Amino acid sequence: MTVRLDELETLLEWRMRVLREVFTLPDDADMSGLRASNETYYREHLADGTHVACFAIDEESGAIMGCGGICYQEEMPSPDNPSGTCGYLMNIYSLPEARGRGVGRSIVEYLVEDARLRGTGKVYLESSEAARSLYHSMGFLDLHDYMKLG
Repeated sequence: MTVRLDELETLLEWRMRVLREVFTLPDDADMSGLRASNETYYREHLADGTHVACFAIDEESGAIMGCGGICYQEEMPSPDNPSGTCGYLMNIYSLPEARGRGVGRSIVEYLVEDARLRGTGKVYLESSEAARSLYHSMGFLDLHDYMKLG
C-alpha cells in the first residue's frame, strides 16, 4: 500500500523505528531533530513523486508488518541507463516477528514494479548482512567498484 501524506505520522514512526534498529540507537535517544528533518523530506518528496513509500499490511489483522521506500533521482543517461532515472531502495524493514514470511520480498517487489512502470534504468540499495540473501534471490548483484566518501 502506497503511503499518502495524510499517513505521515505513521510513516515517521516507522522511519524512526528503522533508524533505531539499523543504527542501534537506544530507545531514549533524542530523535526530534532527525524526525523533523525526515518530515521535511517526506512532505517535499512524497508530494512531488520523487519518493514513494509503502507499508506491508497483514490481510487478516490489518496491522502494518513492514515498510519501505524508493527515492528517485536523475543522472546523465548512459548505455546502462538510457532513461537517466535511478531508484534507491531504502528503509526496507519488516517486524522481527514477520521476518522470513515474505514481507520484505513483497515490499521490494512492490517498489521495483513502481520503478519499472516509471522506466527507471537503475535500482540499487544498501543491504544489511541479514538481508543480502533476499536481495540476491531477487536478482540484485553486488557492486564491487562502488565507493563512498567517509
